Amino acid sequence: MTDTIAMIYSPDFARYDLGAHHPLHQERVRLHYELCKALGLLKQPVVIEPKFKPATEQQLRLVHTQAYLDLVRELSEKEGYSLLDAGDTPAFPGAYDVASLIVGGTLAGVDAVMTGKVQHAWNPGGGFHHAHPDRASGFCIFNDVAIACRYLQSRYKVKRVLYLDIDVHHADGVQDVFYNDSRVLTLSFHESGDFLFPGTGFQEELGEGEGRGYAVNLPLPPYTLDEHYLRAFEAIVPPVVQAYRPEVIVMQNGVDAHYQDELGHLALTTRAYAEVAARTHLLAHEHAQGRLIAVGGGGYSYLSVPRCWTLIFGQFAGLDVEDRIPAEWQRLFQQVTGLKPPSYVRDHEAPQPAQSSRERVGRLVEQSVSRLQQLAFPLLGIEKPYPP
Repeated sequence: MTDTIAMIYSPDFARYDLGAHHPLHQERVRLHYELCKALGLLKQPVVIEPKFKPATEQQLRLVHTQAYLDLVRELSEKEGYSLLDAGDTPAFPGAYDVASLIVGGTLAGVDAVMTGKVQHAWNPGGGFHHAHPDRASGFCIFNDVAIACRYLQSRYKVKRVLYLDIDVHHADGVQDVFYNDSRVLTLSFHESGDFLFPGTGFQEELGEGEGRGYAVNLPLPPYTLDEHYLRAFEAIVPPVVQAYRPEVIVMQNGVDAHYQDELGHLALTTRAYAEVAARTHLLAHEHAQGRLIAVGGGGYSYLSVPRCWTLIFGQFAGLDVEDRIPAEWQRLFQQVTGLKPPSYVRDHEAPQPAQSSRERVGRLVEQSVSRLQQLAFPLLGIEKPYPP
């Protein structure tokens, strides 16, 4: 299935600079974009690259408070770094402008999809899902995906948005914004908050008031493998999508659950990301008129992020992605990172835990899936059993 898709990218995304020793480096976005280019994906007629502008203050206020916007603007005009939260998310010169540009890119993707210019949109520079209305959190200054969901409601009068998040960290910022709102169902797959920031995202977090049943969380144990993750995804996501009948799917594609990532403890490979993207792409066509607005997110290994995102982009566009990485990109990679470049887009190796460990993790994942089904499925009217 080959579909039209907007690639949302600007070299200015690299100005989101949290510091030389901070784990979030936006060169990973550039490396992904350049890998797509080197593989010839951006020359395909189904791909367009629209121009876009920074989000306006009015658009940012769809989620963020005026006082918070004023604070970010004030700190952005100072020299050096200033703390916006407890220490993870510093403000820096020009922070307001580049964070607004990233939001503007995600909203340009919304416009491109909702006006019928393309079926899907992809902003690898987006996915800042931890930011709250009045504060920064977890490397995130402005919550572009929450703003995108509000923008769909206000500009396009969408009544059912399904927000799907596969970052290794729980999508706490987006969940909090829509915790009382049935018009946005937040569905997050992540490492359990027992082990990882932000310490939230348990099955019992189901929403409140009119939003009761519209927050769906699957916490996963450390060392979850492809086989466990894909079974869990199939047990939860298709029945939830079918029950909710979204008009649009907004998807955050953090790839920090990859086994090479240093901030998480899951053990996925490129295979899991390609299959999840392919399955979500199909679900969008089956239940949301093909409307899929996708962004990047977490991912802190230069070795894995460009490759995972390129496979995800290829799945959404319906394009074949060659496995051998061109020499020109390998030279760029080495120049940017100082590391030995990967030779292949897909992983040719995978974690190989002992069978007893594999089985133990599998049981823990099945228990988590079963608990979520018991709590959330009745609230969504899902009666048919979906065993993990």
